[in-house]
Amino acid sequence: MNTFDKIVGRGLDVCAFLLFGLSLAIPSGYSYGSVGLLLFAILGCKVLWQQKIKYPTLALVGLLLWMGLLWWLSFDGWWMWAKTDNGMKYALAALTLAVVAVWGVSRQAIQGGLAFGALAALGVAFYQFKVVGWWNPALGYTNSIQFGGIAVFMGLACWCFALFGKQHSFMQALMWLAGACGVSAALLAGTRGAWVVVPLLLLVMLYLALRNGLGRWALGAGFVAVLLGGGAVLLNSENFEHRIALAVAEVQQYMHSPQQAAETSVGHRLEHWRVVIRMIAEKPWTGWGAEGVMEGKKDLVAHGLAHPSVVELGHAHNEILDMWSKRGALGLLSLLVFYMLPLCLFWPTKKRLMQVHDAFRADALSLRTAASLLPLAYFGYGWTQVFFAHNSGNMFYLFGLVVFWAGIQQIERKSDKS
Repeated sequence: MNTFDKIVGRGLDVCAFLLFGLSLAIPSGYSYGSVGLLLFAILGCKVLWQQKIKYPTLALVGLLLWMGLLWWLSFDGWWMWAKTDNGMKYALAALTLAVVAVWGVSRQAIQGGLAFGALAALGVAFYQFKVVGWWNPALGYTNSIQFGGIAVFMGLACWCFALFGKQHSFMQALMWLAGACGVSAALLAGTRGAWVVVPLLLLVMLYLALRNGLGRWALGAGFVAVLLGGGAVLLNSENFEHRIALAVAEVQQYMHSPQQAAETSVGHRLEHWRVVIRMIAEKPWTGWGAEGVMEGKKDLVAHGLAHPSVVELGHAHNEILDMWSKRGALGLLSLLVFYMLPLCLFWPTKKRLMQVHDAFRADALSLRTAASLLPLAYFGYGWTQVFFAHNSGNMFYLFGLVVFWAGIQQIERKSDKS
């Protein structure tokens, strides 16, 4: 390996670390690692002509290009463009993925970035919530929903490395601690949508632990997770209980009097969902278009069939309903594939793990498990928030896919050489 190749390889590792490490630590923190990955990918793009790209990588590249085009089109008419720069973001992410997948990213850089990112998330949340004295849900440098969702994912991903990876006791303890910090940051953010997804992700981790002969470790890890999670809840018990009680109360208010409760947090979502489901029923195949949905909502409000709050946002507070209402059945199917294809490629099947040399099997299992949580988490978050309507949601998912896939590819190449 020549000096240039070493520089590109090290640069990609540093940028992968920064992607996760800075995502919630500073304003637009996810952009620094993403831009760095893109720049080093451009420097190292010679590999596209030197090596054959694998079909799974091509499938992911094609998916990113397709989704970028889908969000770029407004579906209000033939070749009408939506007011978004997602097309460019997704195209650049696709280029980055194609190149970085060939170069690879180290497991250590990914693990270290997630740990630093989770620790930093709690630092930011604690500072905003306690030191500054806001006494409101911590916003980070984006908003509380995005902040909490990304923090939870990084925390649980750290637990994946603690549970499945073979490493020194100190590093294992550090990953457990970092995971607890990520979960605690989400609690301080008050993001109930993220809390609901945590049990699903923990069940996935438990299932994979049992399937891979880690039953005793899984029970011990579950006990540790309960202790750490309980401590996190106690750290913010008053806010946690208040947010849960408030959600229950707002559901009851909406069921009793929808129009009066439509301006509450939960009632606002329920009203959006009711209106959008009604609109989907009218145009389930073609959708209304990005602008057409807003016009349809305004018409319903004008006729007294919807609360005026539904026109305050450009999305439906539900990823699936939002895509379906705007871009019809094609958009709905594409969004589901956007979750499912990465999950299928990341999933740690027995066949994939057995193809990896014994020395790298624990790394492959921990990395694939953490990677699998990303599309699962976004799918869960999407039921109460449109993550892809925000720059943080798009960038973290896109370049998270890039980094995880590159890490998996590097482990498999190292295994083949052993």
